[in-house]
Amino acid sequence: MKLFSSALSAAAIGIALLSGAQAQQNQPACSSVYTRKEILSLTSYEWSVIKAVLSAMQRDGWFRWFSYVHNTQFSQIHGNSQFFPFHRRFVYEWESVGRRYHQDYIQPYWDEMRDYRTPATSQVLTPNWVGGNGVSPNWCVQNGNQAGWTMTYPSSHCFQRQYGNNGNLGSWYSPEYINSMVQRVSSMADFRPGIEYSLHGVVHINIGGDMYRGYSPNDWIFMLHHANLDRLWWQWQNNGNMWTMDGPNNSNAGGNISLDSAMPQFGESVRSVMQLGYGNMCYQYASNPLTRRDMDSSTTQKLVSVLPKDVLAKWFPKTAKLPSAQSIIAPQKPVNSGSLIPYPSKITKDWIEMHYANPDEVAVVEKDATSFVDAMRKAGYKS
Repeated sequence: MKLFSSALSAAAIGIALLSGAQAQQNQPACSSVYTRKEILSLTSYEWSVIKAVLSAMQRDGWFRWFSYVHNTQFSQIHGNSQFFPFHRRFVYEWESVGRRYHQDYIQPYWDEMRDYRTPATSQVLTPNWVGGNGVSPNWCVQNGNQAGWTMTYPSSHCFQRQYGNNGNLGSWYSPEYINSMVQRVSSMADFRPGIEYSLHGVVHINIGGDMYRGYSPNDWIFMLHHANLDRLWWQWQNNGNMWTMDGPNNSNAGGNISLDSAMPQFGESVRSVMQLGYGNMCYQYASNPLTRRDMDSSTTQKLVSVLPKDVLAKWFPKTAKLPSAQSIIAPQKPVNSGSLIPYPSKITKDWIEMHYANPDEVAVVEKDATSFVDAMRKAGYKS
């Protein structure tokens, strides 16, 4: 994976980004912007609206429709650079349908990195929220907001989840690793597989059941998950990659993708979804609103204080360039609490085949993640 490199001053970077945005943006700025929140930060009223809207959408066949679209377009929106723009547009379309039922429906996201160490114990996967694992032998889900549902695509079946690893969910990807990737990677050709074959894959595989299949939008966790991935893409965009779009296009279009490439199903340009706050993308994320791009200061201080400078420079190159990292005066060390970062779960062979993924790309991502954990553990860093 390539690292960021720049000889420009901060001022020059700012000017370049501003002029680049003006040159690339051909849509009007939104007159108002709503905020997508992390699911556990929802108020009781917001959650009640969401549950009512989801029940109505199930009744009217929208879960079936979105599962059908995702499944039929599957090979065109995975394993290539359409992955991020298509799913941004797809989740927005879902949200737009929900807002027709109730104007207060706003699609939340699930910050899965918060729960990465022991995801099975996440509050999100409890009866008061989205529910947990299905029940053997048919793996029908009996609690949560979709309890007892009958899904009708691709055929009639109970709504299913079947946790991976025989029900013993392994660890997912740490926030530190995702942070590192956001800092190190500067092309969509690298960023897309870096996310698709790490956090994206392990969540689909570990939740299992309907989430494991091409018709994964049967499970509303799909929308929570892809809203989170969209949030991570937006963070990466705001780290000097606002208009970065390169790498392979889908097989129907062929060649390499560009900002003017059409997204499958929608026929709209990739450019039309690139910048939140413009065109139809009139939303922001609570964790990184449009007016704020700073990373969490406590995490940054911890990285600077605990990691040797060579490790910091390799895995967190932007953090390493901060004045606090270059000071000859040692910063006050935060408490290095927690425990060593565990190794994340692997992508399964059949999931790789189902996603038309390049096994060599998957191997590169998993090797990178393993090397990262090795370095963090050797340094004694605790998450």
